[in-house]
Amino acid sequence: MKNKFITTSIIFLIFVCIGVVVTSNYMEQYAIDRTKLPSKIEESEGFQRWITNWKKRMDVAADGFVYREKNEVFNSTFLTVTKVESDDEVQKIADAVDSYRQFNDVTFSPSNRQFLDYRHVERGDYDTNQVHYYGLRDDRLIDTRILECVKMANCYFDRAYFIDNHTFVISEISRNVHKDDIETVPSCTANELCTYTFKLHFIDLINSERLVYESAPFDVILSEIVQYF
Repeated sequence: MKNKFITTSIIFLIFVCIGVVVTSNYMEQYAIDRTKLPSKIEESEGFQRWITNWKKRMDVAADGFVYREKNEVFNSTFLTVTKVESDDEVQKIADAVDSYRQFNDVTFSPSNRQFLDYRHVERGDYDTNQVHYYGLRDDRLIDTRILECVKMANCYFDRAYFIDNHTFVISEISRNVHKDDIETVPSCTANELCTYTFKLHFIDLINSERLVYESAPFDVILSEIVQYF
């Protein structure tokens, strides 16, 4: 009986130790993912091209980004979901996606069934500070305003790229001011020297979440580094 108790106690302690190690590893990994740029972004071709381009003009590095917040992806106010039931409907969607290939500042998913339109012009129901997502996922067509930035912060979406068919990144330049405080701070136009940051919006459609990572602040005249202003 004594030996059985000892054996049971040892087995119990082993499971406790395993649980502690697994939990510790999970918490450590979770903390890493939430405090620095995930490797899924940093190692992607889209990010490498984006940051290489900016490094030619300013001091910016992947390890300078930190996690800021998490948000829901879809806003029901702007979301339209349509069930697709026939091959003809699928073809119409494919044709609609292809019709956007004539534009700059529109990027397409690897499946060529989704696009992100971040053009800096007013187009239909979309303004210059809004990103249009349109795509076929399984048997549902999703058409929505996926992201909007604050005009008063001189915001500018400079790039969008898919990592795979389920995740993508939209990069934003805007003043280093929280959206809730923008009306209480001194104004600063795009033609003046202002303090900005880069924001990387990592959107995961499967988990319906948007993670925001932000760079260290920098001073720049925005109209000198982007074409829109």
